[in-house]
Amino acid sequence: MQENFWAFLIFVIVMTGTPGPGNLASMALGQAVGFRRSIPFLSGIVVGGTVMDILSVIGLAELFMASPRIAAVLKILGLVYILYLAWKVLGMNAETGSKRKSFRFYEGLMLHPLNPKHYAMTVSAFSQFVGVHAPSVTDMIIFVGCFTCGATLFHSLWCIAGESILKVLQSPKLRYTVNTSMVVLMLGATVYALYK
Repeated sequence: MQENFWAFLIFVIVMTGTPGPGNLASMALGQAVGFRRSIPFLSGIVVGGTVMDILSVIGLAELFMASPRIAAVLKILGLVYILYLAWKVLGMNAETGSKRKSFRFYEGLMLHPLNPKHYAMTVSAFSQFVGVHAPSVTDMIIFVGCFTCGATLFHSLWCIAGESILKVLQSPKLRYTVNTSMVVLMLGATVYALYK
């Protein structure tokens, strides 16, 4: 792991920084309620992702991925959950200003455990960069720490980008259009990740 650190770090940056359900949900929420009110949801996403990374390190995620039934259930639950988040984001369009209810911590916490893309990402990273032998404690800390830092940084940046859109767009019609676009992109990224 330590020998492959820089290659692993690039992998983490690409995987956590590019559009996906977590980043697009963060951007949509930032656009709807701003960064500060999104912090509980962002914290939940990071904690949920960290738990999944720890499960990958101890081998449980690979077990889930190896079972076609569990993988199919995860895909269905993941899609249903993203549809729920999309419905909530669209519902924010009907509310104004401080009346808009932000997502809660537990709603963010559920995102990565119900995201098969996250399992695939961490399992492939673990097998490619850590190897088949029992990892050292240092390898585990580096693996989980890098993914946690990447998720914290990029989910926050996507949320801040959404908040920037909120500040620029004064027209409710334009906000609605951008918000709807974020939801469509979030759904599209999820479907692509689940069924590619």
